[in-house]
Amino acid sequence: MISEPEMAEGFDPQDSDEVVGDLVQRSLGSPLHRKPWRWALGGAAAASALWAGTLLLLPSAHQSPDLRGYRLDQESCKTARLASLQDALAPNSVPDTIGDELLRHPASDQVHCSLAFQKTAADEATGQGGHWSVAATVDIVVALHKRTDPRDEFDADRRVTDSGVVAAEQVRPVPGLGDEAFLIAEDMGHTELRVLDGAAVVTLSLSTNSYYESDTGNGSTDSVGEGPDLPDVSTYWPAMISDMRELMSDLTRRA
Repeated sequence: MISEPEMAEGFDPQDSDEVVGDLVQRSLGSPLHRKPWRWALGGAAAASALWAGTLLLLPSAHQSPDLRGYRLDQESCKTARLASLQDALAPNSVPDTIGDELLRHPASDQVHCSLAFQKTAADEATGQGGHWSVAATVDIVVALHKRTDPRDEFDADRRVTDSGVVAAEQVRPVPGLGDEAFLIAEDMGHTELRVLDGAAVVTLSLSTNSYYESDTGNGSTDSVGEGPDLPDVSTYWPAMISDMRELMSDLTRRA
């Protein structure tokens, strides 16, 4: 975070008498006929030097954001482990990568990918030649801003989702994660974790749903009853936070 320059320290109280006394002695020993304009020139020169030094301390308006060691490439999503979410969603399955896209641009590098988890609801077997399954999709989006600081935009969009604007109470801050982080509970089946870390904005989105798979292949669901109850996605928040920490660490280790 770019901070304002610190003010110069003042006189040390214990040395102030000596400093003032020295100034008095020099004034008494100076010629009384010294012309005032010389003092003015000296003051102007000192002010100019002080101003020049201040400019050097101030951050440049065009200073690049802090990348914090992040680097994106084609493998950034493929190597995402999401071990905590896998244990919580489908411990015996291997997630399928649905999409994997890398975008490079002078202003921002981005990577997008989705991983699908599937778990058969064994206790919901219908005896009608089919079974219910619970599917979860985890979307990973990482944007690395190389020209402008994303902080203002990150703060402005905290209530904005793909489905609209959520209420303020649906946004929960997550302390101790990046520079700033929050969770969004959109509804019972969708949630997001967003993190700002220097110039990087990292998002984990989780969506869950249930569907019926027919073993006979006719696709009929007339007599299969209702599907299994889906857990509130807030139960996955600890796993999302844990996997986010691991993902951020992996993205910086790859640099």
